[in-house]
Formats: sequence, structure tokens, C-alpha cells
Amino acid sequence: MLIIGEKLNSARKKVREMIENRDVKSIQELAKKQVESGADILDVNSSAASGNKEENMEWLVKTVQEVVDVPLCIDSPNAEEIEKGLEVHNWDKGKALINSITGEKEKIDRLLPTIIKYKCAVVALVMDERGIPDNSKTLFYFFS
Repeated sequence: MLIIGEKLNSARKKVREMIENRDVKSIQELAKKQVESGADILDVNSSAASGNKEENMEWLVKTVQEVVDVPLCIDSPNAEEIEKGLEVHNWDKGKALINSITGEKEKIDRLLPTIIKYKCAVVALVMDERGIPDNSKTLFYFFS
């Protein structure tokens, strides 16, 4: 079992403000506390912060990895933001993880080249354009 620390998410107002203000100290303290509490991976999401999405993700990944020795889970609805996070991720700290992909064709088409390029791990949600499968035959389709 892996424990993923989820507190570095810009959906949280304080974290969003830390990203927008480039508050290195507060971000790094939050990262260290999660690892000290047992997190094996840290989820990072900067997509709700104002400004350039890719620059925010790059700053967040680099800022966090300056002080912790765990891999990151790159979390964004934006494929370009995910790509930027993976590009600057320190792979010496472990394999990065994408959070997440669904069975929706458009999302697969956008993210699959990135997944292949970086050989990263992926959280795959068992759902597509029609939603979550309601029976075992449809569920089997996702895993075949």
C-alpha cells in the first residue's frame, strides 16, 4: 500500500495563495510535514491557481522536490500542465504518478503519448463518456 499526501492541492484556498504568491517556505513546510507523517508520494495540483498553469506546476514540482525525497503524483485536468510536471520531476526520487486518467477517448488520446514518453505510473479511473460501469461485463471491458 502506498500513502499519497493530498494537501498540496490548489483547490485548497491557502495552497492556491501559496502558489500564486510563490511562498516557498510554506509549500516546503507542508510537503515535509506530509512525508514526516508517512506519505510515500505527494500529490501536487496547481491548476486552480491564477497565472500560467505550466509555470505554476513547474514551480510547485521543483519547490517541493527541493526538500523531500519522495516521488510526486502530478494532478491536473490539463494535459500540458501534467506534461510540464513530468518534465521537471526529479526521477532520481522515484517514478512519478499521474492522477488520473479515465477511459474517455479524448483524454486517452491526449495523455497516452505523455504516459509512454515518461513511463510513469497512472491512476486509472474505471469510467468513460458513459460514466461508471454498472455491471461486471462492462467493468471487464476496462481491464481487457
